[in-house]
Amino acid sequence: MSTALSTPTPATSHAAAGDAPERAPRDRSIDTVAGALIVLVVFGHAIEPLEGRVSEAVLQWLFLFHMPAFVFLTGYVTRWSTHISLRSLATRLLFPLAVFTVIHVALAAALTAESPALTPLTPPWTLWYLAAVFAWRVAAPWLSRLPAAVTVTTCAALLVGTLDVVGSTLALALSRIVAFAPFFVAGLLWRDAWWARLRTRPVRIAAAIALAGALVWSWVSSPTFDRSVLFLTDSYQVFGLTNAAGIVQRAAVLALGGALALALLSFSGPQSRRLAVIGAATLPVYLLHPLLLYPAHLHGYPEALSGPVMLPVLALASALFAWAVTQPRVVAWTRPLMDLRWWRDRARSR
Repeated sequence: MSTALSTPTPATSHAAAGDAPERAPRDRSIDTVAGALIVLVVFGHAIEPLEGRVSEAVLQWLFLFHMPAFVFLTGYVTRWSTHISLRSLATRLLFPLAVFTVIHVALAAALTAESPALTPLTPPWTLWYLAAVFAWRVAAPWLSRLPAAVTVTTCAALLVGTLDVVGSTLALALSRIVAFAPFFVAGLLWRDAWWARLRTRPVRIAAAIALAGALVWSWVSSPTFDRSVLFLTDSYQVFGLTNAAGIVQRAAVLALGGALALALLSFSGPQSRRLAVIGAATLPVYLLHPLLLYPAHLHGYPEALSGPVMLPVLALASALFAWAVTQPRVVAWTRPLMDLRWWRDRARSR
């Protein structure tokens, strides 16, 4: 489990991370892709406070594919992990979810005049993904044996949007857990033999055209398109749609997200050592970057720093941040916030 929200501790090294010894090793170039994707996650959140059509178009383009691709990789690496027990998943996912929920609430209270409520069933901001990965991995043994699992979970993703109570309460991000599940299942069922077919030159040419076309569409449609549709959070009623129209719209979002995710993954194969290090330790990046961006999300950037020129600056800053927080010393400093095993080891050594 070296990508998709993991931390490079001794217990999560490649040898101990659950790679089944009887299987051929999984494709390690995926760590490079995961590194690039987590940098895009940071970049997307960093540019959200920016104003202007350029930043809005780039943000809309990113939301079309970066989370579908990341969820797909989460499913893919889940196949290679033996850490599916409830105890192990709670240690790896629910512990940091609880710790960072408190941190988010405390930080929001410090930065605003309000007193945010601690709502355990509504994970703050980015933390919904920890709850989602927990749910998906608990269900993974069942999902891997479910006939037509991608079709079944896609139908569930379409139908969950008809339930207004799910989208409005966001209890444990239930809408997103169900709506993004098809991408997880697709990764879970992916076979390594298919990588070679995906990485052919004709497919990559088509992928480049598709990604470029999506960027052009994002530019054209950004003034009128509500990108919150891509979050897969709210019910169809929130957008003023009938259930039939909402299902058609979400089906298009899922299809486009899946196609663009595969388009991006078609460029996998080449490996970057720096990106692979980041991709093998996505959890610190995912958990720590919102803390740095909270002030900008609450109050915006200073006016002098809000123009399109900030896009390359924030892109570079996102990459540097991801690199910095995945360095061994920083991982060691932050591990007590993310890994219950650190506390267990200290208790046993006393």
